[in-house]
Amino acid sequence: MFKKIFFLSVMSIFLASSASGLLAQDEIVNGIDADFPPFAFIAENGEAQGFDVECVNWIAAKHGLKVSHKPYAWDSIIDLLQAKDIDMVASGLSVTAERAEQVAFTKPYWKIKQVLVVSKDSPLTLDDVLKTGKKIGAQSGTSDMAAMEAANGKDGTQYELVAYDTADLAAEDVANGRIDAAVMNDRRASEVIAHLQLQFLGYANIPDEDFAYAVNKENTGLLDTLNQGIDELMADPFWNELLKKYELEVKFE
Repeated sequence: MFKKIFFLSVMSIFLASSASGLLAQDEIVNGIDADFPPFAFIAENGEAQGFDVECVNWIAAKHGLKVSHKPYAWDSIIDLLQAKDIDMVASGLSVTAERAEQVAFTKPYWKIKQVLVVSKDSPLTLDDVLKTGKKIGAQSGTSDMAAMEAANGKDGTQYELVAYDTADLAAEDVANGRIDAAVMNDRRASEVIAHLQLQFLGYANIPDEDFAYAVNKENTGLLDTLNQGIDELMADPFWNELLKKYELEVKFE
């Protein structure tokens, strides 16, 4: 009788854990882009750093979870999450309708604008870049690349998109004169403008985007924990400290 009760108790716990989506595990793996500062990146010492990394670390500590941040090729990150090779993605991931069909998103925690940058001495106007067949670089596997592809040919636009592994590589090719412009989020643009002697040209012809964390659709427990954690973090002074530390609030003239 004791064995039967014990067995039923264990099964009840297992089923409850399965239903919540939070199965017992040693560590939650967050898949990140290795080169997407300030949201997530691998530093020279080999450690994951960035705004999203610190946010997730804070939430994990608050809820007694262990988390590791591991870099993967960005164009395969959704596939890895669907295959359960990773548990979540917190790395400047944009919410799109296509991705929402594949994974579950938390509530948004940040909004970004996509901007175009050109070389410091470029005479090009926004219309020149968007409507006269110029070469625009974008990071492959990103929502800005997909949105620029979808917008090409509409409202008189005509440009050639060139894919890069990272936004920084696209910016470097702008500085070297290999392409005419690069598209990226406003926060990243503020850094490459300073480091590579580029200039802000204008906002891209695509909508603003929300950043959120993503989990496998079956992992409802982790989704609930992250949503609660985002609310808790935003209500804590540490949130504003992070915004200031990573200089997320950017304005272009």
